[in-house]
This record gives sequence, structure tokens and C-alpha cells, in this order.
Amino acid sequence: MVNRKAVRNAEKLYDARIGSKMDAVDAAGQWGSKDDVWKICEEICSKIGIKKEDRVLEVGCGSGVLGNHLQTKCAFYCGFDVSNLMLKKFVEEYGNTRTHNLIQSVTDLIPLRNNLFDVVIMNSVTMYLHDQEALENTLVEIERVSTKNAVIFIGDNIISSGYYWELTWFQNLPAVLKPLVKPYIRIRKWIANKSPKLAGKWKSLHREISPEFVKMFFEGRAEMRQSNAAVYTVRQRMLRERYKGNRRVDFLITLK
Repeated sequence: MVNRKAVRNAEKLYDARIGSKMDAVDAAGQWGSKDDVWKICEEICSKIGIKKEDRVLEVGCGSGVLGNHLQTKCAFYCGFDVSNLMLKKFVEEYGNTRTHNLIQSVTDLIPLRNNLFDVVIMNSVTMYLHDQEALENTLVEIERVSTKNAVIFIGDNIISSGYYWELTWFQNLPAVLKPLVKPYIRIRKWIANKSPKLAGKWKSLHREISPEFVKMFFEGRAEMRQSNAAVYTVRQRMLRERYKGNRRVDFLITLK
């Protein structure tokens, strides 16, 4: 059963964005320049090593930017998202004979049978899982629907570190104001932890995930590799030292 509260919250979040005449890339919000999309999708597929015979599930497929690319790489693709509006955008933008494999659901209650998918992908989603229980239950469900020796890709994760990824929000400020940014970020995070009502996007939309937690969760059942997020890798490759993007990471988990 779909969590109705989660659905309503997602619909509110995306309604204004999708209600405008945005395409799928703009509706998704995290891809940046449209010129980079194909390269980022290819980088993700290359990391995973998707094969033509694979059955692929995308958790949180959104408006279908990555999903449309994945469908050309595998034998069977299925995507699900909490937002019906995003799924409609997926079909409108990329409608073809394969997009009927879309489901509306929450990440921690996947309405599919056990041991079904060779590859499970959850890209740019973990920061939207609002508490530890939701993250744990999501990983349980992902592992349940995965086959033996499946590959699980958890991409574009915000990680706890000394580097404030929120600094990228303020990189265009005048130099005289930049020394104020780090104290401001610390204060906003402190307020978010003390009062959820005042947290806004600082708590509910951008949650950090610990690499150590992922390793411990899959300990003894999988091997995990961590690398810079695909989007960071692609843009750094193109811009080199001029790229100021945040240092998110990808987890590639191979079940035993």
C-alpha cells in the first residue's frame, strides 16, 4: 500500500515545477545543463556495467531522465516513484512501448516479488529519505527484490564530511560575504536539528548518509565500492579545476 502522506508531500513538492511547461530534465531538477545529461547517464551505466540481458529496477525514477537512458541498455526496465505527476511526465516526455513498466510507490514498500532484478538503481534519492528507519527499510526492500549476485547502485549521495556541500549554493556571492557562509550553514543546520518546523529544506530534503552505515548494513552479504558521484566525475573531467560542484558519492554494491 502506498504511503498517502508521503505521496501528498511529494505532489506538493513537484506540482509547481511540473505544472509549468518544463521538460523532464528541468522537472527532475538535479541534472543541471542538458548538454551533460547523456554523459552522466553513460557514466552511471559504465560504473554499473549493465548488460543487455539484465532486468533493471530504478527506485525513485522521477521524470525518467535516467530511466529513458537505462531502457536502451537492458532487457527489461521497471521504474517507480512516489509522485504520480513525475511518472506522468516520464510518459509524456519519453512515451514508448516500454514506459508502461512504471509504478507509483514509496521506496520502503516495493510492490514487487523477491529475487526479480539483476540491477537496482537509486540515484539522487537518499537525501529525500527523512529518517534512518526509512533508509534502512528501503535498503531491506532493495535487497529483497534483487537476485543473487545483483548489483545495487546508490548514486549521488550526500555524505557527512568536513566539506560543506551547501557551499555550492553560495559560490556566486561577493567575496566580502563568503566568510559568513560557513557560520550561516552551521546555524541553519543547528536550527534544523532543534526545530523541524523551522528546518525547511535544510533537514527534510537534503539528508546526509554515512558510507559506514551502508557498509555495515551489507556487511558479510555484499562488497561495496565508493567513488565520486557520476555527475561530479563528468563535470570535473570537462572543467577540471574550474569545477566547483559538491562532492557527493556513489556506492556500488555487489551482492554475494
